[in-house]
Amino acid sequence: MNDRPSAPARAADDAPRVPHVYVIILGLLVATALASLVVPGGAFVRDADGRPVPGSFRFDAPGEGSDRPGPAALPMAVLSAPLRGMVDAADIIAFLVVIGGAFRIIDRSGAFRALVHATVRLVAGRGWLVIPLSMCVFSIGGAVFGMSEEVIPFVLIFVPLARALGYPPVIGVAIPLVGAGMGFAGAMLNPFTIGVAQPIAGLPFPSGVGFRTGAWLVLTAFGIGWVLLQAARLRDPARWHEPETDASRPDREHAFVLRHAAVLAALAAGIAVMVWGIGAREWYVIEIGAVFLGVGLVAGLVARLSGHEMARAFTDGARDLLGAAIVVGAARGIVLLAGDLRLLDPTLHGIATVLGSAPPVVAASLMFAFQSMLNFFVPSGSGQAALTMPIMAPLADLVGVTREVSVLAFQFGDGFSNLIIPTSAVLMGSLEAGHVTYEEWFRFSWRLQVWLFLLGAAILTTAVIGGFGA
Repeated sequence: MNDRPSAPARAADDAPRVPHVYVIILGLLVATALASLVVPGGAFVRDADGRPVPGSFRFDAPGEGSDRPGPAALPMAVLSAPLRGMVDAADIIAFLVVIGGAFRIIDRSGAFRALVHATVRLVAGRGWLVIPLSMCVFSIGGAVFGMSEEVIPFVLIFVPLARALGYPPVIGVAIPLVGAGMGFAGAMLNPFTIGVAQPIAGLPFPSGVGFRTGAWLVLTAFGIGWVLLQAARLRDPARWHEPETDASRPDREHAFVLRHAAVLAALAAGIAVMVWGIGAREWYVIEIGAVFLGVGLVAGLVARLSGHEMARAFTDGARDLLGAAIVVGAARGIVLLAGDLRLLDPTLHGIATVLGSAPPVVAASLMFAFQSMLNFFVPSGSGQAALTMPIMAPLADLVGVTREVSVLAFQFGDGFSNLIIPTSAVLMGSLEAGHVTYEEWFRFSWRLQVWLFLLGAAILTTAVIGGFGA
């Protein structure tokens, strides 16, 4: 009997493994603490809105910054940071837990399985069409109203759909996540990035729509092409296909009936209310979570689930996303620790100093690279805009780059890296919802990040040479 592993198995065993996301976060917490032993603290003067004032940075003088933890206090600072992060990110954690519970109730109604069954029959032989059509919708959502956390519930729909079409779960995660990510990064109207960054940079919102629309089209087409290419490479019906969604056999349980239509109609109505609330009422995760909780309850009633069945389903779904909630809180702790150690402003000051001597084309790409790096510690579009644009906008004037280009570099840096950094609540929530490990996603997406950086740098170079915003 031959006990030697097959070639694919040996390759998988020999392949380098990405550390577990908890190990990554702990390592970053320790690295942040150690950085405080060699990097002097410092701060900018803040204006009335809490934004840094250009040219006001200074390092802490001896005896100043006494609230910065000393070497003896660093172990406690590191160990308490994840807990403080969970408290600080309580709204997002609550959102993830409620979303998981609500969508498990909807799933128990059978509506999702019936929808998958009907879709597979509809696109028989042309399942790849689901990818570009769906990604276009998600990209529009990211570009127009800043769709981000809202993609997590859709992962629960697209993962089983992808499996039914013969694709691995990672493709089901990529369809909504990369689709919305391309829209978010190349947005022309996103209120959470462009809407915050342009006023800070002294630009009217939404200026530069024409060029940004062109960039959005290029990025969306590239994202769709990438996912299609990976889907074709990874498709294996024998491995991923789920028999219970097989459209070739009549299955009474998964036949699309009026009850399923009513549940999906309630979900569509909830999404419409969510879009309206985000645009007209500036809703965020608490209100969005409340809408989906209501949809879940309606779905349970329509499906004639008992109160006990709905409660059990909610608990099971909440448990599924609990791991992502912990990651979100722990990752937020890195940001809090860096702030306590007064490291963010020295980093911003150092990068601004380097950029000040760079030629315009190089400076634009360096801005992009810097925003990508900083996004690890500030994975919030509006938060990063408030932190960096007061410095980057006037710096753009000094190096011969227009302020429109500085905003474009910010939105690329913020948007692309959200698809790979473990501090992104959207990414970790989506992976947990799709039962895809961070290691699997990293293997899938690291090349995408390389290409996106090159593509983003090319667009920025075109913008500088073409005088975008001049």
